[in-house]
Amino acid sequence: MTAHAEEKADEAAMWGDMPVPPVDQLTGEPEKAVRYGADPLVREGWATLVGVLGPDEALRFACETGLLWLRPDVAAAGAAGEVIERVAGARFVPVGACAVRLDRGGVRALWWWQLTRATAERLLLLDAVAALGPGLLVLYRHPQGDPAVRLTRLKGGNDPAGRPRDSLRSVAGSPNRLLTMVHTSDDPLDVVRELAVFLTWQERAELVASAWASGPGGSSVIETPLAAVRSAYPGCPPAPPGARRVPGWRGEAFAALVRDIAVPQTPQRWAAVRDWSRRAPLLNDGSGR
Repeated sequence: MTAHAEEKADEAAMWGDMPVPPVDQLTGEPEKAVRYGADPLVREGWATLVGVLGPDEALRFACETGLLWLRPDVAAAGAAGEVIERVAGARFVPVGACAVRLDRGGVRALWWWQLTRATAERLLLLDAVAALGPGLLVLYRHPQGDPAVRLTRLKGGNDPAGRPRDSLRSVAGSPNRLLTMVHTSDDPLDVVRELAVFLTWQERAELVASAWASGPGGSSVIETPLAAVRSAYPGCPPAPPGARRVPGWRGEAFAALVRDIAVPQTPQRWAAVRDWSRRAPLLNDGSGR
């Protein structure tokens, strides 16, 4: 075999045989390590990191990077800039960013564990949020380390009651448990997995290489993709929903929800999603919203 052929064979092996990720080094939760150990998205994300950076630097990247997704609902509400300012105020440094759309399958891949008790209404509303347009994916570092854990702590809970007023979701104006506005990867294992949820192989490789090479900088890496995201939501100012009759029978209400979120105009769809997010049952066992 020639040297060129050997090089090609090595390259094919690197990308074709997905290496086993060191899940125990990527999360401190034993149950999560078991649950995610065979997840193809974890394997796929880890393969990209190893392919671009090598195994040692891949682990460093996962542990030194936080992932934030400003969802379509925060973009439609016009509050993305305020969230970015709050993150910067907490000393996070952006090293990469891009506009990202999730489809129906992406919604289920991203929140597969959280959606195990979801109602059909909740799934439809999350699909409708994703269908509004793109969100902004940002990779961050922090001078004190543990950026994924720090970002998740800063994010705040999904229940508006009881979360800090300066949390990211409070700053975004998240009104309830469905329109949570901001998503973060909880730990390095989630960073690895969610890079594969949000991005294709080529997109991941390009963003990882760019972020790894990025030195200390300001918000310049965010400006262009943020502008692209904002331009996708013309005419979507935050507005209180009008008074509407709530159908008493759930089947009738479900049909009305499907009809309302199917309108083609983004501002009208956003208004419908905001309205129904306050009224639709979200958990199958009825234990909460």
